[in-house]
Amino acid sequence: MIKSENLTLNRSSKNIVNNINYILNPGITSIIGPNGAGKTTLIKCLSGLIKDFEGSIEFKNKNLLSYKSKEIARLRAFASQSNEVSFPFSVKEIVSMGRYSFTDIMSERENEKIVKDVIDHFSISHLSKQNFNTLSGGEKQRVQLARIFSQIWEIKEGLLFLDEPISALDFNYQVKLFKLIKNKISTHNWSVVIVLHDLQVASKFSNNIILMKDGNIFDHGYPENVLSERNLLNVYETPIKIIKTDDLNIYSIF
Repeated sequence: MIKSENLTLNRSSKNIVNNINYILNPGITSIIGPNGAGKTTLIKCLSGLIKDFEGSIEFKNKNLLSYKSKEIARLRAFASQSNEVSFPFSVKEIVSMGRYSFTDIMSERENEKIVKDVIDHFSISHLSKQNFNTLSGGEKQRVQLARIFSQIWEIKEGLLFLDEPISALDFNYQVKLFKLIKNKISTHNWSVVIVLHDLQVASKFSNNIILMKDGNIFDHGYPENVLSERNLLNVYETPIKIIKTDDLNIYSIF
């Protein structure tokens, strides 16, 4: 799906990401690590939002930077940490923005149907006409996620980047989000890259994990291998005890 070779980004004589070599496949890949590890910068490079990196990135066997803006927008979507907008758009208008790149190749009726479907899946139909700026933080996050999902909703082998997507979500909506992601992986063979801080969520839902420290990939692979007490101590510089249960691992610092 996507492959990076010697991916490096330098800012102010410091490598924010350093010599990243990675092949991303369908499923959920979670990127974890302490603040400043380079997680957000890495996904901005992999998604093509940052272009002045060294090294190379291939997406679908083609140089990522060779895609035209509309072409890449029809294949991958990126949800940032920020949920704010400057103008008083309605919720439906915000979600509809995700369909912009398809307005010249699909009918208004087709795009409207997708917008309605996404709104229903994110349980925000009762908010459709409401001013986005009047919503709570969690509601704003759900609306922005709906906008991002609408961008590639029907796309086979779509690529989705989510930067801390559950930071303002109640637990029930966190579960619904991951159920939806898993459904899209199953039905549309999506690849999903998620920046997370919650180790338990990463352990429970990820197919693969990238553990970062100081701009480097410290370790990567299956959650049960990467999220070891030794790795976590080396990266977070604090002892984290793993309590194993039948259903999940509990990560405790107390």
